[in-house]
Order: sequence, then C-alpha cells, then structure tokens
Amino acid sequence: MRKLILSLALFGFAWSGYAQSTSNESLSLQACQADTIVFSFDITSPFNIGNTFSVEMSDASGNFSGNFVSTNALLAYGVSVGNEIDVLVPDNATQGVYKFRMLSSNPVLVSDTIDNVIIGANPQTGFSAFNWFDKAGELTFCEGDTALLVVDAPPTGQSYSYQWLSGGAPIAGETGDTLFVIASGTYGVEVSSNLCDATSMDTVVNSYLPSAAVFAQGGAGINFVGIDSIRMCKGTIATLEHFGFPAPGILGFEYQWLKDDSVNIFGQPVMYPVLDDTLNFITVDTSGTWYLEVTSLPGGCKDTSKVFTVIVDTVPTTSTVVQNWPWQNLPSNTLCLTDSALLTAQDTVLGSTWEYQWQIAYPSGSNSWLNLANDTMPWMVVDTSIVADTADYRLFITNEACSFITNEQTINFVNFPSILIQPGDSLGICVYDSVLVSLQSNALNFAWNGGFYTGKQNFLSVPGQYVIEAIGINQCITVDTLDIYNYTLVASASANPPVISPGESTVLSATGGVSYYWFADAPSYYSNQQSSSTEALPSVDTITYFIQVEDLNGCEDTASVQVFVIEQDSAIIYSTTYGNIQNVITPNGDGRNDVLDLSGITAGDDCEFTVYTRWGTPVFNQEVYNNAWGGTTDGGSALEDGTYYFVLTHNNEIRVKSAVTILNNF
Repeated sequence: MRKLILSLALFGFAWSGYAQSTSNESLSLQACQADTIVFSFDITSPFNIGNTFSVEMSDASGNFSGNFVSTNALLAYGVSVGNEIDVLVPDNATQGVYKFRMLSSNPVLVSDTIDNVIIGANPQTGFSAFNWFDKAGELTFCEGDTALLVVDAPPTGQSYSYQWLSGGAPIAGETGDTLFVIASGTYGVEVSSNLCDATSMDTVVNSYLPSAAVFAQGGAGINFVGIDSIRMCKGTIATLEHFGFPAPGILGFEYQWLKDDSVNIFGQPVMYPVLDDTLNFITVDTSGTWYLEVTSLPGGCKDTSKVFTVIVDTVPTTSTVVQNWPWQNLPSNTLCLTDSALLTAQDTVLGSTWEYQWQIAYPSGSNSWLNLANDTMPWMVVDTSIVADTADYRLFITNEACSFITNEQTINFVNFPSILIQPGDSLGICVYDSVLVSLQSNALNFAWNGGFYTGKQNFLSVPGQYVIEAIGINQCITVDTLDIYNYTLVASASANPPVISPGESTVLSATGGVSYYWFADAPSYYSNQQSSSTEALPSVDTITYFIQVEDLNGCEDTASVQVFVIEQDSAIIYSTTYGNIQNVITPNGDGRNDVLDLSGITAGDDCEFTVYTRWGTPVFNQEVYNNAWGGTTDGGSALEDGTYYFVLTHNNEIRVKSAVTILNNF
C-alpha cells in the first residue's frame, strides 16, 4: 500500500443561504489497489455545524452504489481552506476506470464527480521455496547448503519485474525471479507491473547445523589438556561423547565416528569412518585423533566435530642399579664415609616427557619416603652430604599421566677404623737408638709406609715420618702419621788458650749435655775430668782433647779440640832462616795483604797448612799450601775479623806455628 504524494484540489463549495454552488475539475489520475488518494478542497460557503464530508467510489461500470472509501468522514463547517480526506482504494477493486464524488451530511449535498480515475491491480507477490525442510514450522535449510526461492509466475499475458529484499532492503543485483539463499535471514520480493507494484510478506529462512561437539568423560587417570584433548596412562579407557541436544523440530541424530591416521599417496591425512562406531559415544585406549560426524533427523544436515586428541602415555618402567665409577671394576653399595655411589636408571628417556625424582627413606627400612631437592635427573650421586648413614633410595618417574616407582637401593656407609699411636705420634730417639711403637685400633690390617712395615707393633730406629694406614671393613682406611726424630745433641769443646808454652796449662770447656767426660790422645793432667770445664796440662807439644757429653735423654755426643805447646816464639826462631813472618791479612780485594804468603817458609816444599780458631777448632786445611789463603773456611766462607792460629808442617815436622789477624774491611 502506498499513499499518493500528489494532492488534488477537487472541490470548491460556495454557499449562499442554503444554496450551493460547486466547481468541478476532471483530471487523469492513476492508483493501485490499497493505495491512498488524498482529496483536498476549500469550503467557500459555510456548512452547518455537525456537517461531515465523505468520498464515494463508483463500481467498474461508473455507477455509485454507496461504496464510501474515505478512511474517516471529515467534520467541517463554516468556511475553510486546505481540507483533506484520505481515500483508500479497496484491495478487491478490479483493474479499470472509476469515478469519485464527495457528499456532505448537513445539508446533504453531492459534489460533481471526478471521472477517469484508473485503478490498477497489484501484481502477485507469492514465491515458493525449494531444498528445505520443516523444523518446528520454520523454513530451514542445512548450513553450508543453498535454499532456492522462486517467484510465482504472473497471470497469462502479464509480465513482472522483480527486486529481492533481505530484511526489507534491496539485495543488489538480485532482480530475477529466483533467489539462492545461503544465509539465515528475512526475505521478500518486490514485484512491479506496468502500473503497480507490490511487496510480498517477509519470509523467515533459517540455516541449521547440528552440534558436533565432542567431550570426554572424566575419571581416574584422565587428565584434560584442553576442552578438545585428554592425556591418560596406558591401560586407561576413556569415553568420548557427543555434546548436543536436538533443537525444536529435530527428532534426533545419526552418528559416525571418524579417524584420520591414514595418509594418501601424497602423504596427506585421510579421514575415514571407524567401522561399526555409529553411537553417540566411543571408548578409546590408544593415542590418536577422533572426529564425530553428526546428521540431523529430519533434514540430513551434517557437521563434523573438531579434532579430539587422545594422548596415551607409556608407563615409564625401569629399574635402578648401582653403577661402578670408571676406576672401579665392580660397583659397591657399601661405602666408606668419604666415598660415593652412582645410582642410575637402566632405561632413561632424555628429552621426552619423562620426569625423574629421587626419593630417600631414612632410617633404612622406615618406608618414610621424601623427595630429594634438585635430584631430578636419571642418575644421582649418593654421599654423606645427603645423610652420613645407611639409607634407602628409589626413583619416582612420571610420564605426564603415568607414574612409576622403581626398586629400592640400600646404600650402606661404614665408619673408618679408629687408630691411636702409642706412646705417641711424635717420638724422639737418640742417634743409633730405636723405639717400640704400638697401635690401638679396630682395623683388620695395617700398612706402615706403604707396606714396608705391617702389624700393630714395630721397632723403629730411622728418623722420619711414617704414614700408617689402618684398613677396616670394606677397605675403609684411616691414615695417621708418626714422626720419629733424633734428639738434638751437639757437643762442643774449646781450649783457652789453644797455644801455650811448655809447662803451662789451658782451660778446656764443653757444652751440650748434663754430664761430661774428658780424655785425650796423649797423657794429660785434668783438674776435674768429669766437669764441663777443667784445667788441663798436656804432656806433648800437640795434643787433641775429646769430650764425651750425655743429655737428659741419655743420648751421647763427642767433640774435640787441639792444644799446641810452643817452645818459644816461632817468629823469632825462624826470623834468621825465613825472615819476618806475615801476621796480618786484609782480604778486601785491593791487592795488598789479601792472602797469607808463606812462600819464603815453604821454599817450594809440599807443606801442609791448617788454620785454627783461638779455641783450637780447625777451620781451614790444605795439604799442599799454595800461599793463597784469604781468610776463609774450607767451604769458602769468609771468616770474621779476629786472631787465628796456623800450623805449617813438612814431613810431619812443624816448620811454623804462629798467629795471624784477619781484618776484612781494613
């Protein structure tokens, strides 16, 4: 239905008393069934109060028969302009030429007629649908499929043009008599003839797709990785089910389970139905991917679920062993406190989903298992940093949904044997003496210095450090050391003066002990032969005195000193023979008096030359003197400034006994 926008001034009324004059316009006007025609007019002569105006339409033959078509009678009286009456063309008006006129009620007057108003019949707007089914009274097609709408054919001899509508809006380009529908919506068609057009009633078209969601029933040993996948341990059975309920108008579903673990010649997965699995559930116990094809009844609409993945983990069965270290021939689970054991799983799967956790039960046999922090590898080193005692160990292994506990390994720790050295671990002995050393120990065997000595007791006489190994159970070894040393006893002897004249005595002195005994290589007189200091009178011109010293430990040592008896000053005796004898040297490297030159006395003979301290201790000796002594010891060390004595002999006869003074920095 449409309302004509063009308004017509059809009537003019002039009133004079009760007389009426009208003017009549005749226009060519076209309208269609159910259209609205607006009649507008001015009242030039007043009508009575309560007067109404109505419009009457003739029949197709032009005869008026009381068919009033104005939508509402217009109440109008007096004089007015711009009056309008809406006239609705009846739906059942046949196509033809009609007349219209207006009537007033007070007074009753009839206007002139408007002739030649063409009324056209609206075109037929029906259409039919194909490839659909009835779902609770709804026009429905399967989602992904296509429904076909076909306009009813026009009457014979007529032709129509079309515009398809979706939601009341034109569908671009869809002007044919058919429409392919691929999406749910409200559809209609606008049909136009030469004179009129009409729009069909909206028709709701729905697409439908059955739910093909798959879910797994929960249960022991089934872990949900996501809404479309589960993980479970080998031996577990899971149930996959269709998740969905029939919509209104859907009686039920048909099912077919599918898999895609086959491939075609191009290596691409191929989906195939699982034989006899046509229920709304399926039981699975192996890894794989499953799909469910659901078909609606009625309609035959099909949908395939997304992939549902089932992961079945293997049970990580293995056993633990004590592995030998590279230096071991055989492994051992009995350890010394400083040893360690390598526990390892016989079958390891690194880089997989296997996870390892070592556990300990202490005390051994308590079965109170605790996880060991950070011990999450297939192997573990057991030492006393974990517990310094016997304990049980095992490996707990998980493979996502599976878990396994290995056999137990008991690691025994053995204490080291005790060892006590008697009479002590640091012993002093006299030179050439020995000591009996005993061991108090619970060891089974012993090794002294790598096995040079064995047993719990040994007489030891050689000074040094002895490494004692006490070997106990499981060859656990306790090591201790024994130090044997000689008591330090250094006897010393001196004579003051070492050179005397005939008939004179000298004082002998000794140090280094608690008891002393003097004796000589020739007869001599002693004031006290058992004192550290004694006056001695020699009986020969050259005599060697010996002192035997004993300390608190009973150790003995001997020292000696020489004493020379000079008949008279050798420098005077030999002055006529050898000239003046040099008695000072200044070994400072200036080339003057650096050495003791006795060449005038040796006179080319092989003379032996010996130098003594003032206490008679020899410090230098040369069997054939080369007249080049520069104030040094036999080892070449410089002697300190002071007076020293020398003896020059030839063929065991003394040629010179004299003193010489050393001045190093003169």
